[in-house]
Amino acid sequence: MLAMRQQRYSQATVLLRQIVGDDSRKVRLWPHYRQALAGYALALYRNGNIGEALAQQTRLLMIAPNDPEVRGNFLLLLQAGDVHLPDSAEFRRVLHSVLAQTDISAYAVVIARSLRNDAAFNEALELLLSGDQQLAVKALRQGKLRAMMQTPLFLLLLRGSLIPLPEFEAALRCLRKALLLTYAASAKTVESARPGKAGWECIGALAHYNWLTEYAIAEDEQETAIVGLLRRQLEDGLSLPSEPSWQAALAYHSLYRSGLDLADCRSLFLPASGSWKPYLQPLIREWQACLAERTQTAEIESLTTTGGEVSEQVRRQYEENPFPRWQHDPIAHRRLTANQWLASFAPGLHLPDGFDGPVNVLTAGCGTGLEPISLVRQIQTGRYLALDLSRASLAYAKRMARQFGLAEAIDFKQADITRLDGFAERFDLITASGVLHHLEDPVAGWRILTDLLKPGGIMLVSLYSEAARQTVVRARRLIADNAWQPTPRRMRQFRQAILAGEHEELRPLLQWRDFYNLSMFRDLVFHANEHRYTLPQIERHLAELDLRFITMRGLPAPLQALYRANFSQDPNGTDLANWAQFEEQYPAAFVSMYGLVLQKPWEAD
Repeated sequence: MLAMRQQRYSQATVLLRQIVGDDSRKVRLWPHYRQALAGYALALYRNGNIGEALAQQTRLLMIAPNDPEVRGNFLLLLQAGDVHLPDSAEFRRVLHSVLAQTDISAYAVVIARSLRNDAAFNEALELLLSGDQQLAVKALRQGKLRAMMQTPLFLLLLRGSLIPLPEFEAALRCLRKALLLTYAASAKTVESARPGKAGWECIGALAHYNWLTEYAIAEDEQETAIVGLLRRQLEDGLSLPSEPSWQAALAYHSLYRSGLDLADCRSLFLPASGSWKPYLQPLIREWQACLAERTQTAEIESLTTTGGEVSEQVRRQYEENPFPRWQHDPIAHRRLTANQWLASFAPGLHLPDGFDGPVNVLTAGCGTGLEPISLVRQIQTGRYLALDLSRASLAYAKRMARQFGLAEAIDFKQADITRLDGFAERFDLITASGVLHHLEDPVAGWRILTDLLKPGGIMLVSLYSEAARQTVVRARRLIADNAWQPTPRRMRQFRQAILAGEHEELRPLLQWRDFYNLSMFRDLVFHANEHRYTLPQIERHLAELDLRFITMRGLPAPLQALYRANFSQDPNGTDLANWAQFEEQYPAAFVSMYGLVLQKPWEAD
């Protein structure tokens, strides 16, 4: 281990490879084998061999499957960039085991790449990607898609995350239609329509995936007609939901439409029932939660009225399309003081004494609650006020707060930022992520929030970058020129046109995760109102508002390292002019928005 302590990782790798070997008997005979294998994986990682480090970490997890530290290191390696994934059934089993216990949204592309390494899965995927629908139906009937449909890692992916890859969407679209056509052709007899337990699991998972995307995947006229017939059959038999044939029809209908679209859905899904088939139960629970949220919207207190036409348009958009419908708070939490937490991304920050204890926080534009719920689990908070225009978003936020045991920790209220002038409360910390740039006058709203910030207080603001959103600008211009409205049908058609290559200049949108969910796609290119900024513009606004720029937050580690390499004299990123130069070199750097850390002057300054 001397070589490791002296950071001679190449030498440590050679030595530990000889010690660890591949003799499985060493696991039983040598009590320190696990420590040696862990050291070998670490040496490989430090030496830049991420793929082989993953392979060794896989061996370690097969020995110690429940070790939380080993699992954590495995996940860190998965996030290390575009690495060569081990091509083995053992790796895929370990990947499934680890990810089944965490939020998989950050690992969707890794899972998809790993599935591509499975020869049987990949053969089925390529068949679907051929685009030959008759061939897909024939393959389904002959069981040639069974290897794909029974793959546990694939089913986990469908139920747990969007898959931001065009080729997977194309394959899923073809599979969905093949399932529907096969059912429609054989539905005259219930027995022939049953695909077996494994088949039902895949149909249920695929229906769940389409629910997660909000049915973003396009459909043709044939599919629309069959789904319309299915809906009529379901509504004609509303008294028979416990019947296997009715639930089968519901499963296929759910590949294309939510059960909440059915007449009298409340009486169908709200009552607790043990009669739902296991493959439908996760989706039924989602619908039950949505129905409960609809009831709770009326109970949300309003702090202000909604002011102006733009505010009303934005409010309506998020009532119709609240997002994200998140399930897991992805951050591993260790509760800190606000001072400690801020120091993790803004070192050297001088703060009032109050930041060493519970701080009062305002989140302006909390959406569906992920930010306030995550933040209250990370730092010591006192009063926490979370505001949003959309009651539908707030209802989801309140449900998730109850789920995390935080119902009393956060005060969710409906409010318009532009109507908060004169509000009496003052806050130590204000967050406004992705909200100011949707106001009619962003600077006026920013000024109101600044007035609500205590002297010495911190404001975290996220704003769209003009440079990083040029593809979005082109999409918005095309939408405006054609007067397209954000109806589900129009948005699906536009998405499919982009996927089909009809708008070559918009292909970069396929790399955005937001493209793969209908509400997120609406927010991305169909938003009612959007402003974008350059860093020189932001610098001028900060001078007007008397706010001090501290640093940027939220950038991926490789971009942070790139900044430090370019501006070694400013390792903490405190110079906004340097960031402007950085963006000139790397225009896509702030594709996820500028993450501004700001401070209001105080007497200590």
